[in-house]
Amino acid sequence: MPIPQSDVRVGGIYSAGNNQERRVTKIENGRVLYESRSGKEPKSDWGIEGSPTKANPPTLATFAEACSRVIYLPS
Repeated sequence: MPIPQSDVRVGGIYSAGNNQERRVTKIENGRVLYESRSGKEPKSDWGIEGSPTKANPPTLATFAEACSRVIYLPS
């Protein structure tokens, strides 16, 4: 089940498919820039390599649809 778009915030960490974690770094013009890492232990470093976020960031709706759980939500 997707997360609500209102829960997508800069600094938030979310669980996505394939045991991936995503951390939002910027929301600009309705697009979400994020870093990702493996959710498996031991956790890898955050990075954008292999992520579409740099060249073609997803829309807020697409990002929320791809995420299934909020791990951390900043105040």
